[in-house]
Amino acid sequence: MISDYLREFGYLAVFVLSALPWLESAAIVALAVAFGLNPFWSGVLAFAGNWLTVLLVVFLFDRWHRSLDKRRGPDYRAKEESKKGKRAYRIWIKYGLPGLAILGPLFIGTEIAAAFAMGFKAPRKLVLAWMTGALAFWTVLFAVAAHYGLGTFGLIRTDVFPGA
Repeated sequence: MISDYLREFGYLAVFVLSALPWLESAAIVALAVAFGLNPFWSGVLAFAGNWLTVLLVVFLFDRWHRSLDKRRGPDYRAKEESKKGKRAYRIWIKYGLPGLAILGPLFIGTEIAAAFAMGFKAPRKLVLAWMTGALAFWTVLFAVAAHYGLGTFGLIRTDVFPGA
């Protein structure tokens, strides 16, 4: 099904498929390269599609947290945080968020990783920075690996898109 969609619509399919929550840009870019699409443009479009979905998740969670804080009042958050809680939050921001951003796309998906990070009340800017970096890293890595790996073994299909 995905291969039929890629064959029919090419680069538009790369963008749309990578924007879907359960399909990662790294897998889509590898599949696109296997079908003979340009690895650079496949990577750029796969990154853009997946990043827009992550951006949507982060901003929706941020808006939800702000509405909850507004509804609860300013003194609710001050009462809730203890010394241990503040220390755990600092450790989460320093080590947990980068680890989740880097490993999340491989194990649970970028959108779910972004939702977890925002669920644990990580700052929006840090979540976007780490998720963008990790998404770019994995997309480039899979695009290069697919291009050189599949090209070395002669597995890139050039007959799928005649004239491309």
